[in-house]
Amino acid sequence: MSTGEPSPTSTRRTVAAVFLAGVSVFLVLYETQGLLPAIREAYGIDGPTASLTVSATNVAMACFLIPFSMLAPRIGHARQIGAGVIVAAILALVLPFTPTPELLIVVRFLQGLAIASVPATAMAYLSLRLPPAALPGAIGVYIAGNTIGGLCSRLLTGLASEFLGWHGGLAFTAAVSLIFGLIVVWLLRHDLFSTARSRAVLDSDDSAPSDTDPALTEAADPDAVTAGDGSASNALADGNDVVAATDRSVDDVADSAADDGGAGSAQPPRRAIPLRGGLWRIYLTGFLCMIVFGGSFTMLGTRLQQDPWHLSEGAVALFFLIYLVGTVVTTYYGRLATKSSRTRITLAGMVIALAGAGLTLVDSLVVIIIGMSLLTAGFFLGHTGASAAASAARPGVDSTRSAAIYLTVYYLGTSLGAWLSAVLFADFAWPGVVAMCASSLIVVFVLTLTGAPLGFKKRS
Repeated sequence: MSTGEPSPTSTRRTVAAVFLAGVSVFLVLYETQGLLPAIREAYGIDGPTASLTVSATNVAMACFLIPFSMLAPRIGHARQIGAGVIVAAILALVLPFTPTPELLIVVRFLQGLAIASVPATAMAYLSLRLPPAALPGAIGVYIAGNTIGGLCSRLLTGLASEFLGWHGGLAFTAAVSLIFGLIVVWLLRHDLFSTARSRAVLDSDDSAPSDTDPALTEAADPDAVTAGDGSASNALADGNDVVAATDRSVDDVADSAADDGGAGSAQPPRRAIPLRGGLWRIYLTGFLCMIVFGGSFTMLGTRLQQDPWHLSEGAVALFFLIYLVGTVVTTYYGRLATKSSRTRITLAGMVIALAGAGLTLVDSLVVIIIGMSLLTAGFFLGHTGASAAASAARPGVDSTRSAAIYLTVYYLGTSLGAWLSAVLFADFAWPGVVAMCASSLIVVFVLTLTGAPLGFKKRS
């Protein structure tokens, strides 16, 4: 006799599919970031043009996350995830054979479009397919997939390029992504042939009381954007920062569902683009933080492959292990938030990041590693708090919409940072990049110091 709950085997298959989907698409998101010097030399282009291979993908992510979150219920969440992982991997296989830089950039933009389809609906798919008790753990597994994919996107491609050349490195990463994508399709095979409507109705009947399902269904797609991260942003950043933000966001959705369910409960009118409660400061904080983080790591490899080090692609790829500092910071962020206000944590993060950016001016690999580690830690202190604030409940504000807008500007910040850092590096070398980082961090510091408490507290 059926209990109405998904079987353990079905649950494990769903979680594994979403985990591998995150690994697959984020694996090809930043694959060109550590190869910019090789791409620049191969095509005879300047640094800013080469950096567009990073920016184009992130612009597409930013533009299509919300549209894909609205499309998924119409075509089916599983179908969208399956199509996204396969198309992104196939386009990655095309990259090494593009004859012109213009075509390379176009293909990277199309990759970003395909990649966006997965984080835009992964959370929604999990909420529809899993019982409520299994959802938090599944979210954590999905975020871990984003994190692993984002890190390996730089690390694996760079190490493979050491032995196979940059063409071979891209092809190797694409092949791994395609293998994971095919496994995802196989795991989702039972859902690929069911309509989104029938699946949503079936799950709502079997999994939870009817009065809570509409809220989950309505909020599922925007919440997926929040976690796409995870990431975002940056892929690894998305994966880590939403560990704190996701729990807050899920609780807020539940609270708002309960409030809305009350008869005669009055709610302030909601705006299409929520800006009240200091939200514009939060959006700008995420945007500027990602200019710093995306820009500095995009040009770090170029600097290390010039005088006086001339490091190889494989050696440069190892520097991306500094991203793991973000994992440590976000793991302990919750404890820090219980002892100090998030405003103070953000201010401290900006000071730490400023100190780290200054240290990278020293021509010493050890000092550069320390400096980039401090910059990474400071970035995550500011970005994690802002991401959580964007997901917090406020009267008259759709928290899922504000979280989606935050992630959109987050990826736009990555895009601008990658391109602007390349422009500044071409004219002023690494000090130009540091000046860009310092300016952005100072603006965030001033915004945090002079503004409201960034909307971290719920207002009555």
